Amino acid sequence: MFRRKWSGLPADPQFPCDLKELGYFINKDDEIRAIDNPDNYFKFFLSRNPRWNDRQRFAMNQAIQKVMWERLEILGLKKELVPLGTSDPSKPHAPIFVSEDIASKSRVVVIFGETVQDLGALAHRVIGGPGGVNKGSMVSIVTELLKQRSSPSDPSTPGIILANMGELIWWPGGNRTLSRSAFDATPMKSAVHNGNQFSKKNEVPGNETFMRHVNYIFDTVIPHFVNERAGIDVIGVGDSADTVERYLDLFPVWEIWKKRINCLALVGGLHPIWELKNEEFGHHFLRNKARAYATSNEPVGMVLSGPDGNPKTSTFTQIGCPVFSSGEPYYTELTLIMGRDVVLDWLQEVAMTPEDKEYANPKFHVEFADPVAEGDNNHDWSHWQNDEKASENDDGEEAKINDGTEDAGNGNVSGEEPRLILVKRPAETE
Repeated sequence: MFRRKWSGLPADPQFPCDLKELGYFINKDDEIRAIDNPDNYFKFFLSRNPRWNDRQRFAMNQAIQKVMWERLEILGLKKELVPLGTSDPSKPHAPIFVSEDIASKSRVVVIFGETVQDLGALAHRVIGGPGGVNKGSMVSIVTELLKQRSSPSDPSTPGIILANMGELIWWPGGNRTLSRSAFDATPMKSAVHNGNQFSKKNEVPGNETFMRHVNYIFDTVIPHFVNERAGIDVIGVGDSADTVERYLDLFPVWEIWKKRINCLALVGGLHPIWELKNEEFGHHFLRNKARAYATSNEPVGMVLSGPDGNPKTSTFTQIGCPVFSSGEPYYTELTLIMGRDVVLDWLQEVAMTPEDKEYANPKFHVEFADPVAEGDNNHDWSHWQNDEKASENDDGEEAKINDGTEDAGNGNVSGEEPRLILVKRPAETE
């Protein structure tokens, strides 16, 4: 009888979580390059087997994260574990970063990165490609924030909290949390096992979901570390911006935080204003103290819409606050990288508002509209009303399909093959 043993399965590939051992180094331009050929960036497609590629990427991202965390610590941020008070590293916990001197700060910036990114990362396409480690990570954001003032009367730099929206899945084998994609790439018993299964043992207490992590930051972390008189600036990136909006829209939550939040930057967020229930948050705070930065082909910082939206652009602008171009046309993960200066400059503008005045967005007179394509064959679909109206000016005639089922209701079903009847357009006469 044929018998296959577990030991006969192919072993899961192993890679060292170290840049040098993986064959890479960081050059003078802060870019990760191959040691054997410094002209080459990271090579993901190491094999035709995707498991080998994923395992190498896992090791590479772990190695890169070590570099990012070291740089964040040099900038004065300290790694803290949530739930707060965690002392046993083998128990589920998630790391966040907090300024070491945050208790003395009168202004604190809380940043919620995308839910698909590792803690400290903004975009691995920049970290491991053109741009480099600092530009593609929170290191560049923290560096710029540390150049700002807290207020007109307080020249000290603001405090910073980096939430960990991406790494909330506990990996017992590594005594740490991971993102969803990284968790799938952790070691298995063999290279052909059916993936790593998620269960209750992989949850971090109080931080089981994105929303619960946002709640933990506001409900526990900020009260624990931050001076109760300090103002809070909030930056949300991508889907985390939407999560933060939904959280602050809760009536009990907004009653607590409405007097402490100075401003809200929604970078790449797409939460529609009509889904918000709290009138005070959705139609007062967002209008006056929030700004959105969207993916757009327009130059960074261009005003695309006021708080009421702009029907003349295909960019989604029904967010409830002024919408600006981030300067990034395609990828949400690049919006904060490309729009870094305009986003952080606005935070500084709000912080420098005279203390006897309350900041409010100026009224924007927006004339921006998407360019209209020229040519006879490009119809303006913005005036769509219904099928009849839309086809009034169409020179073509509709093709009809006879599939033999017109008389099916009477039991007269044709067994013939469906026919496509093309109607030839009459020749134009001069």
